[in-house]
Amino acid sequence: MSRGSLFGVCKACDARVGKVAMLRHLRKCLPAKIAGVPSEALLVRAQAPGAPMLWLDCVVSQEAKLKVLDKLLRRTWLECCGHLSEFYGAGRRKISMNTRVGDALGAEGSRLGYEYDFGSTTALVIGLSGVVGAELGKPVRVVARNEPPVRPCDLCDQPAIMICAECVYEDRGFCCALHAEPHPCGEDMLLPVVNSPRMGVCGYTGED
Repeated sequence: MSRGSLFGVCKACDARVGKVAMLRHLRKCLPAKIAGVPSEALLVRAQAPGAPMLWLDCVVSQEAKLKVLDKLLRRTWLECCGHLSEFYGAGRRKISMNTRVGDALGAEGSRLGYEYDFGSTTALVIGLSGVVGAELGKPVRVVARNEPPVRPCDLCDQPAIMICAECVYEDRGFCCALHAEPHPCGEDMLLPVVNSPRMGVCGYTGED
């Protein structure tokens, strides 16, 4: 089990804000940080089903395609071995990576499914939280992210630094520095504890 609450940090002002309140915060904070007239950008949240403590808020250009969002998700949260990925809509209808994000999501509150790696799959939900005034600079960027959850060691309750790639599927295998070496599955099965839904899976070691 992770320690901590559902808080994140706004990258525009470094404020620590709760997950629910962060969207309201960004709608005020992002335009306030711009000297000129802000661009209208899509405010998009990515989160991991079943792990509410893991989430990213991004601003995306109105003209950006899904493949740009895919690259950001890979770079920030997922990439380990160049696996395939896809977005899909209702009824698991696959959506082309060349589709504009606004067209794929439609109205505020709309959601897409996303999967990275069709073997050891990491699944995400992508939701449109509305339109916000922002300075883009590039087609997509992260504007807020959850605080890294504190994972306690299975044996002593100290903060874990490693996770066993075998035990992770049973929601265990977290090891502090003291208990990593004697872990029964062996050191070769240990991966670093990272702030990502891909933690402990397929050799993933963290953000590029």
